[in-house]
Amino acid sequence: MNDDTVNAGSHVQGSVISDDSLRVGEVGIVKQGRESVLKAGFARVCISPPLGAPLAGFAARLGVSEGIHDDLFARALVLANEASAVALISLDVLALPDEFVKCVRKSIHASTGIHPDSVMIASTHTHAGPVTITTFFNPEESVNTTYMDSLSLAIDEAVMTAWRKRFPARIGVGAGRVEGIGVNRRSPDQRPVDEEIGIIKVEDEGGRVRAVFVNYACHPTVLGSNNLLVTGDFPNFAIERIEESIGPDSFAMFVNGTQGNISMGHSSELSAIGVITPGRTFEHAAELGHLLADATLAALPDIATDDAPTLGALSMRVNLPLKHYPPLEETDKILREADEQLASLSGNGAPPDQLMRAKTNRLYASITNFYAREALALPNGHLPIELQGLRIGETAFVAVPAEVFVEIGLRLKGLAAHKTFVVGLANGYIGYLPTREAYEAGGYEVVSAKCAAEAEETLIKNALELEEQLFADRAELVG
Repeated sequence: MNDDTVNAGSHVQGSVISDDSLRVGEVGIVKQGRESVLKAGFARVCISPPLGAPLAGFAARLGVSEGIHDDLFARALVLANEASAVALISLDVLALPDEFVKCVRKSIHASTGIHPDSVMIASTHTHAGPVTITTFFNPEESVNTTYMDSLSLAIDEAVMTAWRKRFPARIGVGAGRVEGIGVNRRSPDQRPVDEEIGIIKVEDEGGRVRAVFVNYACHPTVLGSNNLLVTGDFPNFAIERIEESIGPDSFAMFVNGTQGNISMGHSSELSAIGVITPGRTFEHAAELGHLLADATLAALPDIATDDAPTLGALSMRVNLPLKHYPPLEETDKILREADEQLASLSGNGAPPDQLMRAKTNRLYASITNFYAREALALPNGHLPIELQGLRIGETAFVAVPAEVFVEIGLRLKGLAAHKTFVVGLANGYIGYLPTREAYEAGGYEVVSAKCAAEAEETLIKNALELEEQLFADRAELVG
């Protein structure tokens, strides 16, 4: 590690400011500017959980953490000029609740002055990290508040350190392409996929590459539910290789894209009930990580840099349509019957195919029951989310708090007036966001989605509006 790796022991904690969250339908626009030379800073803080901590991501996982294969980190990249600043944060965790994100943003604002709407906090979605959110696969497992407090402090420390260590810089945004990592796990021909890598390159005044930001769409689930070692999965292997290649005192970070139906090809249904297919090894994770790293490194020479790019940010509150759920009495009954059927088949030596169907039925009943209870607290059949847009030069990064299907991401990129990348699992978490067509086919991702089939159109419409306003000429801070 280099000097910008911070020990998680000496945290800096800022005071909390009042809540200035926007109401649904409102837009907050943070001042854009290219009035002065850019400065950039980066840092990382270790966030690995203690031995024996439960691991998030698989309902079928049995056992707790038995050790650390590779450490997890909070990584922060800040970009600033005299007019504006943005903070890009990546965490090696499954997902984060939006209330946690709001609190961390307030602390960062108090510590650095960076506006909350200009702070993007994305989860890599590793399935071998600590439990940071309660959802359908761990409904009876409470989040460890002590760990979450330490995570909040670690994020704040990473951003504070990055802010303190800013240096005159040039940045460029570009793209690479990679084949052989992600496949569409719901499609017979394993397509479409998004082979594009979104890249931010940060150079110092001497032209040396100091930091690389990587955006790529794929579930980090090379390791399955039988793995009990903490790991960032293939993205961490990519980060290590990039940092080794660009030299000492360097930095790389990974954020996911529209990975909802993209993985290495294993069945989501089988994976969810604990069926382990061949190839889910650390060796394979390293192989895929190195593919991503090499494709990223190959693209760097062609990315031009600028010492005064426009920086801007925008946040929009959007109501997605909520899926209709049966009354709790009905979902409770369905879950009880699924439990009874699974117990009966397990005790009577049923054939493996019958047992797998019973396990899947029980899983789906559990998911539906969990979300039916959550839906009672949501107003007027709506699922409120934040869409965030960050402008860096002539490129937009649209952040969505969901596991968006790749077809939606490709469609959004194709319709956008400016070059656009989509960051998934950012600033909160609502679960899967499938295409309208996927709802007709059903399956794990559709059952695990809280939003209705119309959510695709709502997301696209508002994301395009967000992108349009992000590139409008705005001189004042709103909100």
